[in-house]
Amino acid sequence: MRFSTSVVLFLCALVYAQQDTITMDIAVSTDKTLPIGVINFELDKSDWSKLEELPQKTLARDFELSGRFSVVESEQYNLFKLSQGRAKHYVTGRLSMSSGQARLECKLYATASKEVVKGFVYTSSVEQIRTSLHKCTDNVVHQLWGVKGFASTQLAWVRKINDKKQVVVADYDGFRRKQITSHNSVNFMPAWSPDNSKIYFTSLRNGRPQIFERNLAGTTDKLLFPNLDQTFSPAANPKDGALLFSNVGQSGADIWQGNPQTGSASRLIYTSSIEVSPSWSPHGTAFLFSSDKGGQPQIYMALRDGSDVQRVSFFGKYNESAVWSPDGDRIAYCSMDGGKLNIYTSDIDGNNVQKLTSEGNNEKPTWSPDGMSIAFSSDRSGSSQIYIMRRDGSGATRITNTGENTSPAWSNLTKGGIP
Repeated sequence: MRFSTSVVLFLCALVYAQQDTITMDIAVSTDKTLPIGVINFELDKSDWSKLEELPQKTLARDFELSGRFSVVESEQYNLFKLSQGRAKHYVTGRLSMSSGQARLECKLYATASKEVVKGFVYTSSVEQIRTSLHKCTDNVVHQLWGVKGFASTQLAWVRKINDKKQVVVADYDGFRRKQITSHNSVNFMPAWSPDNSKIYFTSLRNGRPQIFERNLAGTTDKLLFPNLDQTFSPAANPKDGALLFSNVGQSGADIWQGNPQTGSASRLIYTSSIEVSPSWSPHGTAFLFSSDKGGQPQIYMALRDGSDVQRVSFFGKYNESAVWSPDGDRIAYCSMDGGKLNIYTSDIDGNNVQKLTSEGNNEKPTWSPDGMSIAFSSDRSGSSQIYIMRRDGSGATRITNTGENTSPAWSNLTKGGIP
């Protein structure tokens, strides 16, 4: 029996999510966060009307979304307020203009002594001030936590534009959005290449689902694996770039692996069931996927060559869209309960299940590169929007405001030192 495209896409697509204006859910975090003060920046008398928001607002959001900090905001240095909030450090600085270039001074201070712990200076155009602020955040994360932050990363997602689904890319916090696809068809399921230079996505532009590649430095799309029937749901190996994807054949949808450069591809999973939503492990040695082989969608794991298939999810009757955390110890996935889709995490063996969401339909989780946060889509307030929450489900913050936005995919950390 030949499975129709609509059946396969129904299994791999989630009931798309939604919401309205940047807001934050009040939730109690079970993860330890470090209090940090953010004090208003000094701005010289130049024209700053092109700023999307004041520097301190961008930094405060970055720190909150990082999952590592709780922010104490203050208009000026206030030892009592900072001490009451247990903030042992605070960040502030100055923004000035010289010869058409913006100069951002960003300094990390010790609260009690007001001594500078570390200072950072960035020079850019006014349009790139947000980039400098994100770099400042990442530097503070590195200074206080010893790890690389993700404020300089990006998100890709699917946005309905002129009634068509298109792939867009933006800063991880939703600002500076750029439309990537423009074909007058359905374009969805974005995935990043390991070096963030390319976006892989599925498009129905030829009347059936096919995987395309867009080099972000260009404007044209390259069709991948044209000799296969119907391909969708790409996932790039973080080490060598090999693509996992689903392909509809005579016996259903199976997981395949292909080389996007050469076009060679081979089937990894051989069953008469429907297998979708592949996701690589952090080291590219194994992968997760969903299968209805037991009658309803559940999550399975296999080694890179498709061998040693093991069931991972045991809680719930409908589990889909699993993604491996960057440190490899947990997975995030969608599960149907009470007629609604919610996001859960569990150990890789299926134990220690934790429910992260509870309002509306919540789907397509994607981990931040350091595993501290999770982006997802939700319809909890009526329209499908993108949110970021901490890995324990607290602090859910909406990062898109209008239209319909679904299927987020987080970019990778770039190689090299701290910016």
